[in-house]
Amino acid sequence: MEKDAFYVLGETRQAIVESLRSALEDQMPEMMFSYGLQERNGHGQFRWNFVITALRDKCKHLGWTNIFGVCKRGAWKTPVLFHTGSRYLITFMTETTFATVQRRKDKGKHYLCGGASFNQNVEPQYEQLELDLPPVACDSGMWIAQSREQLAQAVHTSVGEIQGHILVLFDVHGDKLLSVRAVRLTPDLAISTEEENWSGYILLPFVSDYKVELPANDDEDEDLVELL
Repeated sequence: MEKDAFYVLGETRQAIVESLRSALEDQMPEMMFSYGLQERNGHGQFRWNFVITALRDKCKHLGWTNIFGVCKRGAWKTPVLFHTGSRYLITFMTETTFATVQRRKDKGKHYLCGGASFNQNVEPQYEQLELDLPPVACDSGMWIAQSREQLAQAVHTSVGEIQGHILVLFDVHGDKLLSVRAVRLTPDLAISTEEENWSGYILLPFVSDYKVELPANDDEDEDLVELL
């Protein structure tokens, strides 16, 4: 994927940013106000339930452009999008969590390495080379293969049909979404030269009731992909 190939995502980019913004800035504060909550125990983890719901809701307005699912990792579920136009998987993570995962010595067991393994011929940014990140252990192949399969199953897509992976990183302080960017990773989880800043979408109005008309299916024998 070339640097400008993020544009193939089209309106998916703004839908993703609006999903994050509405979940973090509107829905979570509204819930806390409604129930008179003053403490934030578990706030960072619980808000993912709102993010997942918002992504599912916003993406359904884009017809079959996106297939949405969740990848189960133990008790945790992480949202996964599959963009049919580029055949790329899209996953999500906070900037803080990503920085922690990058420096883990056992990061080969993290699902993110499974996603990054779909990326071919990506080069790390020069600044990333200077970070001297620990490499993925040679014996991590089993875990990476398992993660690839789990991510693919989350969107009901065979591994062979996936062309690459995009990670959406966002930074949030309190109830304010500060930044959003889309990056592609190397197998060692370094940020590659393929990166796009989506922060400009945070302030743009989003038409939530917009929906793409689905094309008619002329082949009655064609298998349809099940939506979650």
